[in-house]
Amino acid sequence: MKLHSVGMTLIALSLLLAAAVAEAQTPSVGRASRITGDQLGSAQAPGGPVRKLAEGDAVFAGERIRTGAGTVLQIEFTDKSRFTLGPNAEFEVERYFQAAGGVSGEEAFHSRVLKGAFRYVSGLITRKNRQNVRISVAVATIGIRGTHFEGEVTDRQEKDGRTVDASAKVALLEPEGSDAGNAIVVENKLGSVVIDKPGFGTEIPDEKSPPSPVKRMQLRTIDNLLRALRTPARTGGPARRP
Repeated sequence: MKLHSVGMTLIALSLLLAAAVAEAQTPSVGRASRITGDQLGSAQAPGGPVRKLAEGDAVFAGERIRTGAGTVLQIEFTDKSRFTLGPNAEFEVERYFQAAGGVSGEEAFHSRVLKGAFRYVSGLITRKNRQNVRISVAVATIGIRGTHFEGEVTDRQEKDGRTVDASAKVALLEPEGSDAGNAIVVENKLGSVVIDKPGFGTEIPDEKSPPSPVKRMQLRTIDNLLRALRTPARTGGPARRP
């Protein structure tokens, strides 16, 4: 029994070591640049262990990022784009490639928001190859022509013995900096809309509907999470960088 126990311990340690080595060899796509509130953020690669995220920690493509009920997390990517996630959010970078030293024509940023409030500010990949930047939610895909937008996503749920479809809201914001051509395309298999006026957006109420006609929108959840980012974190200490 003792030999079996020791053997199982060695196998577990070997798996953890292999995962750590693989992570060290894989370049990060960004870092957790800000965590506020309860500071409960985690990252998990497919089939891998859950690791807690602290400010400065690296983020890798393929990881599922989660935030706690009282946490707001901001991720800054290597191309200087930023994703802000509200409480109880789930997010994943499906594909990320930034050419070293210039344009390769293959730059890509594909990500997915499974649930929660989010805010996105685009970076260098969008400027170089915006056709290959997209954000998916449960009920639509967002094509990037601009620089700054926000959204709220609810996942499919079981309530009172019935299934409630996933839904989403998306709104365009004023661009940051001097970037021109600020717009997004929100589409699914039932239709699409182009949003090119800041303060306007669309709503997809369920999995059987197209994006609604463009209308003026204000997502208060986003305003609240941005206020949370401006407040000091509950715990201090120097940020760690990848």
